[in-house]
Amino acid sequence: MMNAEWGTRSGAAMAPVSFSGRYRHFWSVLVTTARGFVARSNAYLIDVIRWPVFPLVFYAAMRLTYSVSGQQTVAGLDVAAFLLVGMFAFITWSGTIWSSGYAIEYERSEGTIAALFLSPASRVATIAGYGLGGFVWMAPSFVTVAILGVATGARFNVADPLAVLGAILALLVGSLATGFALAGIFILSRRANLLANFLQRPGELLSGALFPRESLPAPLHALSNCLPVSHALDALRASTLGAATLRDTLPTIALALAVAAVYAVVGALSLRKVEYAAKHSGDLDLY
Repeated sequence: MMNAEWGTRSGAAMAPVSFSGRYRHFWSVLVTTARGFVARSNAYLIDVIRWPVFPLVFYAAMRLTYSVSGQQTVAGLDVAAFLLVGMFAFITWSGTIWSSGYAIEYERSEGTIAALFLSPASRVATIAGYGLGGFVWMAPSFVTVAILGVATGARFNVADPLAVLGAILALLVGSLATGFALAGIFILSRRANLLANFLQRPGELLSGALFPRESLPAPLHALSNCLPVSHALDALRASTLGAATLRDTLPTIALALAVAAVYAVVGALSLRKVEYAAKHSGDLDLY
């Protein structure tokens, strides 16, 4: 939080002097929140074990599904590589969106929501900290995906590493923006778990992580376009499987960031409404 001391300057009236700048404070809140989330998430052994194992089970199930259907390629791409890139996006999406989306709900359930709203800590930094903490917490799962890529002989075709990096950054930003939008909506709904369960599976299917989005019916494809992760995943597959360059993927990356910006605006409006409603009611724990 911002600290201040009282001092005088050449006999002038006493004024508060900040120990740290605004951006330094924002970064401090973000990093501290991320560290706290990772520490709490690793408190139980089952959580430490299940996420590195999850990609193995998930990949085996989906690979068996494609094998039973007789498909050795997906949209002209190697099945193993197609699924592994989708799993990378799926893990990033799941680890980031739900941790950031539940940020305020976590504070409410732990009884610290009042301190959060009354403190000068940035709400945006807090939510982003939860999201980045979720992404870091998923690091063992990414290692598992990499091992699966080597073990299965998945065929990748990368021509421009910058295109891959740009797609990954768009994926992370899109996931954080979606989680930011959900953070306030979850609290206002007062039924965060029910709403999350309702949105989780459709979101995963519409993102295109498991099959090409082009195979979706037109109405569902339109809904898929409303997710920033869908466009980021398109760019990621193009750059890792189709040898696309950064120039080739820039329009798709820009579209992912544009959709993410819309989610960020929704998040800012809903968070403002949460703070107003909580303080206006005089009972911060209500939300």
